[in-house]
Amino acid sequence: MHAFCDFDGTIAVDDVTDLVLERFATDKWHRLEDDWIAGKITAAECMRAQIPLIDATLQDLNGFLDTIEIDPGFPAFFDFCRKNGVGLTVVSDGVDHFIRRILAKYGMTNIAVTANRMSSSISQQRFQYRLDTPFASAGCPAGSGVCKCNIIQAQGDHIYVGDGRSDFCVSHQALLVFAKSKLATYCDQQAIPFIPYEGFVDVQSALASLLDKTSSRVPASRLARTA
Repeated sequence: MHAFCDFDGTIAVDDVTDLVLERFATDKWHRLEDDWIAGKITAAECMRAQIPLIDATLQDLNGFLDTIEIDPGFPAFFDFCRKNGVGLTVVSDGVDHFIRRILAKYGMTNIAVTANRMSSSISQQRFQYRLDTPFASAGCPAGSGVCKCNIIQAQGDHIYVGDGRSDFCVSHQALLVFAKSKLATYCDQQAIPFIPYEGFVDVQSALASLLDKTSSRVPASRLARTA
């Protein structure tokens, strides 16, 4: 069994990239966001254009990231997976540096993370940021920088925990889907069985039931319900 978890709005309480852009980027990032929502550009194109708009030193950026909170139930879920032999991967259309910095604050430095890659350099005494999307796919229906379907499709039994648009396509592939917010609405509309959740306390409880060897071995597909 392997657990794949989205980050922004799922592990992190809020969308971290949006918080960073709101704090450090020029207003142009809003126009790019509007173009993406309107379908004029892909999600990957949007983020590749937004990240260079950040105007902050790496020290200031990291200091801000250190203020961002995660779901209070996630550290316990991390420990639960480790103790029960459940693989755990963060798969996100967000920014790898943001994710790793935030998880490190909570002592979780050994989680596999698949996300867009941010790099930085200094030019004329100013930090410049760039975003690369090595996990993008030309055929990705979401147009995301990270094509979650490509990453997850080769896996065996797995659960997926998510909340947003970048999770839509992958929700068709998971053995068991935990959904809230936009993802829950999508699963409902597409008749995809899912378990609604508010936080990782709920996810851990349901997964523990699935793994319980003394249970009646109800198939995972029957644990899910359409909300």
